[in-house]
Order: sequence, then structure tokens, then C-alpha cells
Amino acid sequence: MFSAEGRDVSHQVMAFAVLRLDAWLETMRGPGGYGGPVVHWWQDNLLYTGPGLDWRYEGIILGYLNLYQATADDRWLQKARRAGEDLLQGQLPSGNFRCSRFEANPGTGGTPHEAACDMALLALAHTLQARGDPGGQMFLDAAHRNLWGYILPVLWDEDVRRFRNLPEDPTFVPNKVATIAEALLAWASLTGEKEVVNRYVLPSLDALLEAQVQAPGSLLDGAIEQGVLGTKTSGRYFPFYIARCIPALLRGYERTGREVYRDAAFRAMAFILRFRFPDGSFPQVVYRNGRINRHPRWVAGVGDILRAMEEVRRYGMDVSPEPTRSWLLRGLHLHGGIATARGFGCMETRGSLRSPDFRDLLSVCGWADKAFRYLTGILRKGNQFPPVHAPSEVEMDCVFQGRRCLYRETPTLLEVRGERGWYYQWVKGTPWARSILAQVQKGWGLWS
Repeated sequence: MFSAEGRDVSHQVMAFAVLRLDAWLETMRGPGGYGGPVVHWWQDNLLYTGPGLDWRYEGIILGYLNLYQATADDRWLQKARRAGEDLLQGQLPSGNFRCSRFEANPGTGGTPHEAACDMALLALAHTLQARGDPGGQMFLDAAHRNLWGYILPVLWDEDVRRFRNLPEDPTFVPNKVATIAEALLAWASLTGEKEVVNRYVLPSLDALLEAQVQAPGSLLDGAIEQGVLGTKTSGRYFPFYIARCIPALLRGYERTGREVYRDAAFRAMAFILRFRFPDGSFPQVVYRNGRINRHPRWVAGVGDILRAMEEVRRYGMDVSPEPTRSWLLRGLHLHGGIATARGFGCMETRGSLRSPDFRDLLSVCGWADKAFRYLTGILRKGNQFPPVHAPSEVEMDCVFQGRRCLYRETPTLLEVRGERGWYYQWVKGTPWARSILAQVQKGWGLWS
């Protein structure tokens, strides 16, 4: 337990981290919204660096709304509104959002990304309506256009009463469907509409229960499948993605009073914590046969795991955010961003590296937003936070595709330099980065 003084110090550290993240996010804005390169376990996208109207907006908008609720300072609400307007301006006639596929940008129809944008838009609409601001209606309408223009008519399969992963892919992916369920529950709460809950949400939550491992006494008990195709399960359990199922299960419990949803959330968290490493990190994947893939271990992304911990704690589950909170905070960079992961380089070498991989050090809006949302959500109310300016330049040693290099980031530039000059360079605010390496142009790997 922290002493009162220890709690104050911890709060100051987290508040400072939030302000630095806000300052860094400002450097990532360009025409149309928040941009930058993307790295992921599945695939990297270092060349497209324009705005991504994907799940990064979930954490950014909800993070700024958290700050507004904690401080009653309108400047945070204005930043949330500005981000919401990015989504409005980037919405297509189909209801889709431009560049909503994160690591597969530029592309549209990303899952869970567009539903995550809807959830943020609905929260923004709710906040504005509570203030009597008629502008909230346009954000509500934007969410409606996406939900009723794309997600429900295109992704819902009435024959099996489940959502598809993509129009061309019938796989049921629990964490993505959980985000859709959260968005639909937010819609129902805001509008009073009940049909979407009975027709779409409850079957989706019941499908989550079916995808959860039921094996009391087993290490895998409580795990949730990454994907289910027909009767075939993947046998892969990602702690990060399982954590993203927990809020939807608890929202379902709140809506229906069905304890089976709450209990499933508790069992899912118990599984996640069963595999937490002593340093507070988590494996990337746990396989059905007991094998564990340790690389990369998310840093910024554990914000979503920590947020899930706070969710189950509210309902009486005894969990401690430490040492995971410390793991997260140790990833903060001096320029205000936060490291994406540790261990990307080990995916190629199958061993340890003395210098971190560039992808580990890189701050990515769609991972940093998860830390931002978590940290803003646990700040004490009533405090005022002055603006903080990030340092002008940060340099860190790294490994870039097997080469020892220097990662350099300023408010206007991000680059990787070797002895003979730069290998990779992005001028912030521009939609494409430049690289002289063929591997980057080919996408730097696709991981399954």
C-alpha cells in the first residue's frame, strides 16, 4: 500500500505523464488529424503516415473527455471536439471513415477501428448534450451513419447471428465484436433504443461466452479465443485483446443484470494476471498447447489492460495495477511519447538484443492513446493542469533492420540515421515517409 505521500507522488508522476503525452500528440497532428507510422505484431506500416481515423481516436477523444471531467477546463473539451471533427470530415458517404485500418492504412472498413471511433463519438455527443450544446447532435449522427451504414448491414450475419471480421472474412473475432457491442450499448444508453441490444448486443455477448475457455483448474481457464471460424477455434489467446473484451462484458452486466457476464469478465482477468511477468508485462500470445510467445511485449498498449483492471476492481475483484503501471510509466520518453513495446527485434533473431529495435522505441498514436486514456481516467478530480511543452529533440540508439542506428525525433521530424545518413525519415504532418530500404517498402514483415 502507498502512504498518503506515496500516493501524491504517484499521482504527480501520472499527471506529468498525461501532460507530456498531450504535448507529444500535438506534434503528431497534421491536416486531417493524427498521423504517424504504425508498428504492430501483425504487420508494420512505416510508409503511410497520414491521419488514421482508427482506434487511436477512441483513446484520444475519451482521454480528453476524461481530462475535461477531471478539471472542468474547456480546453480539454475543445481538443476532444477537434478530434471528433476529424472523424466527421473524414467520413465517407458510405458511413465508413477514411484510413481506418491502422496497420493496413490507407484503407477503410477497419475492425474494430470504426466501432471504436463510434464509441468515442457517442461519448463526445453525450458530454456536449449534457452541457446543452446542440453541436452534440452532429457527432451522434456521424456514429449513426457508420453503425447503420456499415457495421450493422455489412458485418452482421443474420444466419449465424454474429458479426463478421470483415465483409470478405466471416471469422468471429471476440475483441472486435466486443468493441462493436460497447458502441451499440453506448448508442442504446444515449438514445433509449432497445432493439439494437436484443438483436445484436446480447447475441454478441453470448458468443463471447462461447469463445471463453471453460476449464476450472487449468491455466487456460477464462481465456478468450482470438478468432472462431465456424466450429474451428484458433487456440491463440492474446492478453491484450482479451482485456479489450472485459468492458463490453461488464457493460452487458450493467444493462441486463446477468451475472454470467460479470463472472466471465472476472475469469478473463484472472487468466490475464495468471500470465503476468514479474516486471508487470504480459506475453504477446499464449497458445493452447501451453507455449508462450513473449515478443513483443506491449508497453503503451498495457493501458487497455490496466483499464480493464480498474473495471473489474469496481465490481469487487481484488487486483493490483502494480507492477504493470510501473511497466507502463517506464516506457515514457523525454519527448513526451511512450514506447510501443519491447522485443520487436527478437521476432527475427529469436533471442535478446543489446539495443532496442526501432519499433520498440517508436511512439505510435494508436498505442499511445491507450496509455493516455488509462492515465487520464485515474487522475483525481479538481486539479488544474498547465500546458507542458515537450523537449525539442530526443535521440536514442536503436537497431533498424539489423543495423545499429540512431532514432531521432523532434516536434517536426522523425528519422533513423546510420553512419552514412538517414535510412528512414518522416516530416511530421506529411502523409508519406521516405525510406531507402527495400524492406520498409515491402512492409517489414507480416506476422501471424
